[in-house]
Amino acid sequence: MFATQRQGEIARLVEEKGAVKIGELMALFSVSVETIRRDLLELERCNCLRRVHGGALRIPRGGEFLSRSERGEQNRERKAELAGYAAGLVREGDTILVDSGSTAVEFARMLAGCLERLTVITHSLEVFQVLRGKETYELYLCAGFYHKKEDAFYGPWALEMLDRFRAGTAFLCPSAISLQYGVMDYDRELFAVQQKMIGQAAQVVFLADSGKFEKSGLLKLADVGEGCRIVTDQALEDGIYNLYLENGVQVTRG
Repeated sequence: MFATQRQGEIARLVEEKGAVKIGELMALFSVSVETIRRDLLELERCNCLRRVHGGALRIPRGGEFLSRSERGEQNRERKAELAGYAAGLVREGDTILVDSGSTAVEFARMLAGCLERLTVITHSLEVFQVLRGKETYELYLCAGFYHKKEDAFYGPWALEMLDRFRAGTAFLCPSAISLQYGVMDYDRELFAVQQKMIGQAAQVVFLADSGKFEKSGLLKLADVGEGCRIVTDQALEDGIYNLYLENGVQVTRG
């Protein structure tokens, strides 16, 4: 097989699967590691893929920022799956920060169903409403300007209130994740609240369904690398999952 034919097939595989590993390509085409590395370098130069340690990923696509109601209907089963696993990371008596959004609401429902004693700090009105019936929970709603479309609060008053807390874990729900661009979101008002939550927690866990991987957004919340912990669902492609692990990212498929 000519190099151009092999490279065309590699580009097709990356686009189809989202990710390929060097070892898989060597076995598929019966060529050396040096040959595959040259192929990937050429394909990256042509903007057909992006090389990472151990393989290559599809060029991140721009994600679509849907309304709160639209997101609530999208991938609901996947969100419930990852939210159930994420709730298992929380222990009785913990103090946690919880983001806004449809995934955060699923997470709150899971918390209410399996834990009796928690301190929860949130800027999401819907998360607050889901948890308000738990009499043994200590709840703090960081209010300020009300974002009607997102059913959440933002602005200097919300940030000032958040500044008074320290939590063990912040559970954030971004719109997009990629190895190249990091953890990303779209809403400028809520972005500042998410950044503040990151600074007020000992650790951060990002909750993202598999459809958000290798997408790009408008605003960068954090790098994706060592120390970054992500919880997703079982539908995340094996190739993407394995390459994230090889690049030091802690990804859990719930």
